[in-house]
Amino acid sequence: MRRLLVPVLLAVLFFISTVHAQKPIKVIGPGIGAGRTLYVQNYNRTLSKDTIYILTGIYTVDSTYTLTIEPGTLVLGDSIATLIIARGGKIVAQGEKYAPIVFAPNKPRGQRAPGDWGGIIILGNAPTNRSSEPLIEGGLFYRGTYGGPDPHDSSGVLHYVRIEYPGYRFQPNNEINGLTLGGVGDRTSIHHVQVSYSLDDSYEWFGGTVNAKYLVALGGQDDDFDTDFGFSGKLQFLFGLRDPDRFDSDASNGFESDNDGSGTSAQPFTQATFSNVTLVGPQRDNNHISLPPGNNHVDGLRLRRATQLKIYNSIVMGYPTGLNIDGDASASSAVAGDLQVRNTSIQATVTPLKSSGRTWTTNIVDWFNTTGWGNLGSAVRQPDDIGLVNMASLTNPDPRPSRNSEPATAGTDFTNPNLQDPFFTTTTYRGAFDPAKPREEQWDYGWTTYDPQNADYTNGVTGIKEVPLRATPQGYSLFQNFPNPFNPSTVIRYALPTASRVTLRVYNVLGQAIATLVNGVVEETGIHEVTFEANNLPSGVYFYQLQTNGFTQVKKMMLAR
Repeated sequence: MRRLLVPVLLAVLFFISTVHAQKPIKVIGPGIGAGRTLYVQNYNRTLSKDTIYILTGIYTVDSTYTLTIEPGTLVLGDSIATLIIARGGKIVAQGEKYAPIVFAPNKPRGQRAPGDWGGIIILGNAPTNRSSEPLIEGGLFYRGTYGGPDPHDSSGVLHYVRIEYPGYRFQPNNEINGLTLGGVGDRTSIHHVQVSYSLDDSYEWFGGTVNAKYLVALGGQDDDFDTDFGFSGKLQFLFGLRDPDRFDSDASNGFESDNDGSGTSAQPFTQATFSNVTLVGPQRDNNHISLPPGNNHVDGLRLRRATQLKIYNSIVMGYPTGLNIDGDASASSAVAGDLQVRNTSIQATVTPLKSSGRTWTTNIVDWFNTTGWGNLGSAVRQPDDIGLVNMASLTNPDPRPSRNSEPATAGTDFTNPNLQDPFFTTTTYRGAFDPAKPREEQWDYGWTTYDPQNADYTNGVTGIKEVPLRATPQGYSLFQNFPNPFNPSTVIRYALPTASRVTLRVYNVLGQAIATLVNGVVEETGIHEVTFEANNLPSGVYFYQLQTNGFTQVKKMMLAR
């Protein structure tokens, strides 16, 4: 009986301490249920990690003012709530790897859905190819104009930020994207951003020159990365992962790119440069080929309307069609060398290469296979032919190339003039992830979540603390597992200041030991880690306990199938 009571009592104490540790909640904007009511922040404001904020209304940071957000801050969006940074205003959201800034809907676990709130719109003064004072998509109700003459404009900082379940639909074709960037300049700093389950595009750039690295698009309903109206930024290390059950009423693509709405030669051209992209469509491995009835998953890359996009050293897989160069104007850009795809591996189950253009001097297949360009995948093949490590789970993917896979061995090329900017990091592998590094050393580890539906935000943003594995700790310690919630595996870390006899066990809520992870003498000091595989265990709460040299500590974790 005593063995059963100890973990249960510890669980009760954990619950009580969590309730008492609840952070204060503060409403910002015009108020809960305010809908489209406009609120203008005409002063400088800082949001603290010690408070949970509920964003309401059309919250606009006015010109010349700044919204600063501390690392580890949680902002919950009321229905329709949208954060807008007006031209001349700034956002300084500088999260950290183990303390990201999270924007999520004001709903509990299990009840979140795409479009629960608006999203983030940043408007700047950089050039576009639109007429004077264009209105941003979704800006019908607040007159959000963007663009200007300054390519080096700054709208602030967006580092280690998650945006979950955005995309509120005001009306058809007037939705908010997860992250909308209108005329944003290249002195704006954007890296390590994840948009999850947006009802519209995950990311959309309307003109501008802003650069970005380390972007994740998860489960978006429309396009992952959409570029329009003269966007000319540089982007590297992007990961898009589709949920087969989420798709738009029109067409859901990995990339969609237009020069302008009618495919004319308006300048500046949309000519953004991408390198090291991994796009994984709804057919993510050979066991997930079937798509739901009525789905609109279409193209990995849909390049149309005179775009001059450039894509290098990338992986595009899991879509019925891989590359679609749509229309005469885009085909002409490809023939002229203004639209480029080089050193890229494509996999498609129906049509790897497609074009409706009538201006090819040969055809898209011969163009793609041009000697020296290093492209692969003009024939139909299966998703597993690409050779990613493990894409069986949407909530725990491993998108690294295996060491002997095509992306790891086919080669890259960074000698192209478009890649000579020091912004680009030279790699020997295609795609966004390094096959030579373990999963926990990849750039998306520690700050992202691939299971936002089950993220627990009752006490703000929580995560594991960054601890060097070979550091000598001051004392014994048991760290929070990561990821948490998890499925099907999670990593548990513990600290030893000296050689010790260690027992590390996992218990269910009845106090029954279901796994012994460590039981013996551990000679090495430092931070140790062990992986717990849930196998066939049901969803629910579990506890793990560390016992060593008179030290005992218990922590709670959640398995979410």
